[in-house]
Amino acid sequence: MKRFCIRWDSSPRFVCDVHLAKVAKYLRLLGFDTLYRNDITDNELFGMCRFGRIGITCDRRLQERLPESIVVLPCEEAPKQVRRLSAMFDLARYAHPFSRSLCCNRTMQPCDKREFFSKIPKETYRWRNGFWICPKCKKIYWQGTHAGRMRQKIIDLLGVSEKVLKA
Repeated sequence: MKRFCIRWDSSPRFVCDVHLAKVAKYLRLLGFDTLYRNDITDNELFGMCRFGRIGITCDRRLQERLPESIVVLPCEEAPKQVRRLSAMFDLARYAHPFSRSLCCNRTMQPCDKREFFSKIPKETYRWRNGFWICPKCKKIYWQGTHAGRMRQKIIDLLGVSEKVLKA
């Protein structure tokens, strides 16, 4: 497996080709700035790579055109692909789970639940504090009962132990 020996001042930024929607979603879950559109052209992907993003594809021909900026992943399940990326780029070092909108990639901001009373389920509103909103799509996030499963997924995707994630 090729290991990229690039040092970033901040976390790496990615752009996924049209076949990698789930990979993009998982990278966003981990907190990585990851662009994805289901209609992105090869030239748009190349342009984004020229401005510092790492391209991710399953198409070897794309990688041959810009080998220093594009990673080719084998066609396999998305979690395996993300684990490969984690090993290549030491993603555990840069991960900030739950910090980006899974829908539109924006960094989420804390919000006051009183402002969004009508958008939060009543039971959740009653027992939960700590809400975040995406400034673009206005989707509201909170750590619900599924947070434990998602945390396990994050540990699996990064290939780290629980101790490393807490540190």
